[in-house]
Amino acid sequence: MTNGPIAVVGPTGYTGGRVLASLARRGASVRLVGRNSERLTRAAEGLDSAEVRAVASWETEPLGQALEGCSAVISCAGPFIRAGRPVVAGALQARVPYTDSTGEQPFIRHVFDDLDRPAREARLPLVPAFGFDYVPGDLGAALAASGLGPLERIDVVYAVEGGEPSVGTRRSAVEMMAAKGYQHVNGKLRPERLGARRRTVQTSFGKRTAGSISGGDVITIPRHLDVRTVHTYMGFPGALSPTSPIMAIITRLVGIPGVLGLLLRAAERGPAAPGESGSQARVACHVEAKALDGRRRAVLIEGKDGYGFTAEALAELATRMAQGSIEAIGACAPWHVVEPREFLEAMNFSINEVEPA
Repeated sequence: MTNGPIAVVGPTGYTGGRVLASLARRGASVRLVGRNSERLTRAAEGLDSAEVRAVASWETEPLGQALEGCSAVISCAGPFIRAGRPVVAGALQARVPYTDSTGEQPFIRHVFDDLDRPAREARLPLVPAFGFDYVPGDLGAALAASGLGPLERIDVVYAVEGGEPSVGTRRSAVEMMAAKGYQHVNGKLRPERLGARRRTVQTSFGKRTAGSISGGDVITIPRHLDVRTVHTYMGFPGALSPTSPIMAIITRLVGIPGVLGLLLRAAERGPAAPGESGSQARVACHVEAKALDGRRRAVLIEGKDGYGFTAEALAELATRMAQGSIEAIGACAPWHVVEPREFLEAMNFSINEVEPA
């Protein structure tokens, strides 16, 4: 393991900026990697130990060269469906432990399906989607399932109190509308329309009804639990919610030529960052496990500021990677690299066993 800096790829956006701040609080040396040297230099202002590496093209070779000598890399360069692959390939090329902020199922599948073997051969951990979605669900599933034995199903429900999503989140949400999404049903990934299912759970900020989403949990949970079916849901206010009637219309229109471009341009409008209301918004993850013998257990994981959780989680994991304390290799679920209860509590999230939904 090198003593080099922690690289942050895509550090000029909202999530990237918060990751830099989280790393700075830990006293980490950082390397900012992106395409625009002026924006990278501005993002590095005020950091005690930072260097800037601008890449001429968003391809594996130059990105890999920019990551050489680093002790870990955090990618915040989205939408990951389009921008993510060269970054993780560059990390493999440079032999650097990797994690990212993606919430996009197609990219998560790419890491697990296509890069697990190369990562094992390089003896590197690749940990995609290490943020509010989907760390609480993956770790919460392990807590809820403890002692139940083989499982019939796990239901993971994310709920957000309110707040405007960042421009990066809006862009990724639009990209996901155009991509085929899957749920894990009877041991296989099966396509399912966004919002096809509903599930209502109780949180500290009231009851929330969520719609099904193509989450990362359906990819990661079956890799460490014996479970037949995993469903993921999301509930939050606004037109982008999977339960929104507007969203149901949009997902049917997005395949029409030109519509995706219009939606991406619309996603660029509005605030770039969530603002104070978003940073104070409470978030929850309700996870219920049902055993084959019918026994059920549910846990409710709660905190505030999903973006803050993501930044702190990524910075903490990358710091542990840089210190050489992550022993897992290959494509890893959150459960493979951290202890569930210890990590969630370290992120200031509460964990309580609750009545099943």
